[in-house]
Formats: sequence, C-alpha cells, structure tokens
Amino acid sequence: MGIELLERAAEAGGRLLRVERLVASGSADSAGRGAGFLLTFDVGRVLVAADRVHESLMIRHVDSAEALSAIRLMPLDEEEPWWRLAGQPLTGAWLRSEGEGAASGAGGESHVRLQFREPDQNPKRIAFLYEQGSVRVIEVQEGVTDGG
Repeated sequence: MGIELLERAAEAGGRLLRVERLVASGSADSAGRGAGFLLTFDVGRVLVAADRVHESLMIRHVDSAEALSAIRLMPLDEEEPWWRLAGQPLTGAWLRSEGEGAASGAGGESHVRLQFREPDQNPKRIAFLYEQGSVRVIEVQEGVTDGG
C-alpha cells in the first residue's frame, strides 16, 4: 500500500502519539537511523522500514502492538525531532519533493516526507530516507535542501 497509508492518516488529521525505532541486533543504530520506525497515530500505526531486497522504504500498516512483539522497539519520545511533534496532526505525506525522483533503482520509495501542522502554524517536516540498508530520519528545514 505504501505512501497511501500516510496520506490517509493526514486526511484523517491523525495526531502523532508515539515514535519507536526498531532495534536491530548488532547494529550501531541511533535515534535518527535504524532498521525502521513505528509511528503511532490516534488513527492507527504505520511502520516505515528498510527493505534491503528492493533497496527502498517499506511502508506498512500494523494492526496491533502484538504484531511486532518479536521485535525490540526503542521509544523516541524524548529524542529530536519527535518530542516536538508529539500530539501534532499529520497534515501531509508525499514522496520526496512533490513526488519527483523518489523511486529507488528497484522502483520502490526511497524518500518520504511528512508534514506536521498546517502551513500557517509553523509546520515541521520530516523525511525518511533509505540509505545503505537502513532508514535515516531528518528534519527538513524550509528552503534548505537535504542532499536529495
């Protein structure tokens, strides 16, 4: 399903309740990079993870917390940029810069952007990028390029 899950959450005005990073054993993950991130909204849960086979992002709906019970999750409630976004509504989701060039070499999504808050309410934008078998998260500043 992919980006449509995040677009639906934005259409529903879903508020971000929690973000957790998937912890991969033996990796040097950080708050801004990992195997994947579980976003919990008041309207549902969405997993953004690295798909190493297709060298792209995998975006999936997660029915319940039990669906990921075998995976170790680390809460990011107090990490940048998530602590500033808790409780904020998701207002937009798109591939890269309005969808241009966001497909990876294997045809999957490699760069997804989310916007929290409306444009006239000091919006915050987050990008998920597939990089070398993991997902990197960055805050996108207005008018500043992020190298891709």
